Amino acid sequence: MQEIKNTKKELYMIAGGSRLGANIASFLSKKNKDVVIIDLNPNAFKKLHPDYSGYTIAGDAVDISALEEAGIKRAYVLIASTDDDNTNIMISQLARIVYDVPNVIARLYSTDLEEIASENDVKVIYPYKLSIETIENFLKDRGCLK
Repeated sequence: MQEIKNTKKELYMIAGGSRLGANIASFLSKKNKDVVIIDLNPNAFKKLHPDYSGYTIAGDAVDISALEEAGIKRAYVLIASTDDDNTNIMISQLARIVYDVPNVIARLYSTDLEEIASENDVKVIYPYKLSIETIENFLKDRGCLK
């Protein structure tokens, strides 16, 4: 694993190198944030933008030792963006309850786990809901919906 330098900057941790996770990590890196992305599959890091300047950790984000090596104790933001809802809930709960990460976001597909997330102040995003909102706004702007 890479050594994560203990800078004074706030750490933005992305758990899951999905397309969404890689794009978020690349976006935050471009904004000069201290970013680390962790994924079981090192090939996931190929999705990162070529200019990505953060850290990559090949490891399991539900493994406490991997999270600690990735710097979770100084994380300001954790975004759980694996392709599995249960994994994202587990990671977000570890971040909030065990490590008291102040800003935790979990990407979910199913609304079944929303209550568990909200009990611990985890912000949940649903890609399909965001897509519907975008389409709705577009159609309203064009006068196709009222």
